[in-house]
Amino acid sequence: MKEPVRPFIVLSISLLLILLQTAGAFYSRSLALFAYAGLIISDAFSLLPKFANLNDTDEGFRKAQFISVILNASVLFILALIMVSRTLNAVTPHKIINIPLAEIITSIVFAGLVICFFIDGQFIFTALMSLLIITGFSVPVLKKPVLLDSYLSIFFAVLIMINSALLIRNSFKMLKNK
Repeated sequence: MKEPVRPFIVLSISLLLILLQTAGAFYSRSLALFAYAGLIISDAFSLLPKFANLNDTDEGFRKAQFISVILNASVLFILALIMVSRTLNAVTPHKIINIPLAEIITSIVFAGLVICFFIDGQFIFTALMSLLIITGFSVPVLKKPVLLDSYLSIFFAVLIMINSALLIRNSFKMLKNK
């Protein structure tokens, strides 16, 4: 496979996985799956520097990329804050999570992320995080899956904030070096 085509294929697969994970989060009523979709989004946008380095691009494109990374990181940070506030509100009321649907959707997303890893070496950490969801919801001893869902969504929200900060830092480095 040609080197310039790989990031486009990985981005296409990741966009499909983001849509699948978001739909799964909606239908299973799991905040953890929604936060996990945000983590996949932040990883997908980390591919932007690869697109800028594929061809000789002008300075305007690099500046537009920098602005898009800043906006993306800001949106992801806000998403993470919303996830934390929604999670804290969701702990008290009783809600039912469709655990089998959450596990099936996350398993499919895991397989897609592994494919992305073998194509272009992306998403290995995020793929390992999907195993955390699958095994966490599979534990039969757990009596309150709502608490696990809440803790996982907070964990993923913190990862989103870290990834957002890294996206901003890397975009600054990219602009300095070019």
